[in-house]
Amino acid sequence: MIKIHVIRWSDCLSHRIFREIQKGWPDKWGKTIHFFWGLGHTNKAEIAECEAKGEEYWIIDTGYITTNITRYPKPDIVNIDKTHFRFCKGGMHNDMTDVSTDDTRFKKLVKDDIWYATKLADYEQKEVPKDGHILITPSSNGVCSYMHGCSQDDWIKWVVSQCKRNTNRKLMFRNKPRPGNKWHNTRIEDALKGAAGLVTNMSMTAIDAIINNVPALVHEKHACKEIAETDFKNLDSLNTVSKEQLTTWMHKAANCQFTLDEIQRGEAYEYLR
Repeated sequence: MIKIHVIRWSDCLSHRIFREIQKGWPDKWGKTIHFFWGLGHTNKAEIAECEAKGEEYWIIDTGYITTNITRYPKPDIVNIDKTHFRFCKGGMHNDMTDVSTDDTRFKKLVKDDIWYATKLADYEQKEVPKDGHILITPSSNGVCSYMHGCSQDDWIKWVVSQCKRNTNRKLMFRNKPRPGNKWHNTRIEDALKGAAGLVTNMSMTAIDAIINNVPALVHEKHACKEIAETDFKNLDSLNTVSKEQLTTWMHKAANCQFTLDEIQRGEAYEYLR
């Protein structure tokens, strides 16, 4: 049985996404499979219930390489044909270890002119600047609570202490852009200029950094762990990734994300089953 956990907010994208899942995900499993849109509303508590019962669950969120959704003043899918959503079994991100490296879906991203997929062709690995700063970009308060059992503020304090223990580089900070804060309507590329590394827990900013030749340090469950560092002891000796490494990762990432049309046609199910 498929169980969808719709967030009780009329503008929430879960309504549109789950409608397509119900069309394209065969309900013939002989067991209960749960689908969640992010961590909003009561999702964290209900995910904990799934884990306690040993029931399978998937967390769906925005894709790794995609045209982005509009978040404010209300969420909207601006380009349905180019917006992808990631399907993560039992967690927030995909474990890319055993994901196929078939490049069929990635080539479609390039053909559709999806940002970062098209940028790969011109990627050239560069050295880390000797006097570069470390950019800290935390995940949301909800993600920090889910992943670490602490607030975003507490995670920031902890990560700053870890950074200071392992590097003398200047530390800079960029929170998630939200209406009313100073990062709203700013570009992360500007904060990455001259950076020697980016530190995050689960934020997609790691992808922004890596494609812009800034090495990343991430949580061990981050989708980028294969092309990033996870140990603070190596913070002062981070290296950018090769084009071959980045290409392989992008091929894998493309096989974990799907458009609404691909979901309702059953293509997501066929890839993920």
